[in-house]
Amino acid sequence: MERKKFLIEIDDAFIEKWHPEYDKCEVDEEDYKTIIAKVSNELSQKGTISKDTFIDILDWKAARVKGIVRLNDFDTYEKAFRKCIKAPNNEKLSILDELYGIGVPVASTILHFIYPQFFPIMDIRTVETLHYAGYIKSTARDQKRYIPFQSTILTIAMDYPKWSLRQIDRALFAYHKIYFEPKIKSREAKAKRCL
Repeated sequence: MERKKFLIEIDDAFIEKWHPEYDKCEVDEEDYKTIIAKVSNELSQKGTISKDTFIDILDWKAARVKGIVRLNDFDTYEKAFRKCIKAPNNEKLSILDELYGIGVPVASTILHFIYPQFFPIMDIRTVETLHYAGYIKSTARDQKRYIPFQSTILTIAMDYPKWSLRQIDRALFAYHKIYFEPKIKSREAKAKRCL
């Protein structure tokens, strides 16, 4: 069977080139590692995520969400975390997405910190890069689109096993921020000048 051709190949060379570039545009890797360790520790000790760690995840992913979620009702979120951990993998995202103020991008981030080898983070930059490259059909970030997104990232990780989901994510994010986004903005500026 012939392998599908992509506009951009997300392969060893792509990941090796772009994942180190992430550190040129973001300074959150130490925070990421700290949160991974905190979540792992809390899950082994308490079977859930603490309010402080939840806030750390929100700050890391999208601090603006802190103003939306109901932190004064953290018990509701904690119950959902416990339910999510016990649920089958195909139900986990839905449980978190149903929480007030938590959409699929944040829900996938929480799941990634709990299961860093299985749940990639659905971010606008990673989604748009995969879409532009021809790997996924939509740039929407909802429950329906998460499964093809997750499947694509897991396939890349399986095809190129020396890379973690985090390294793949970093590469896709950096490519978008450093190369793709400026290219799009330049194209939009040219289009405006032509009007």
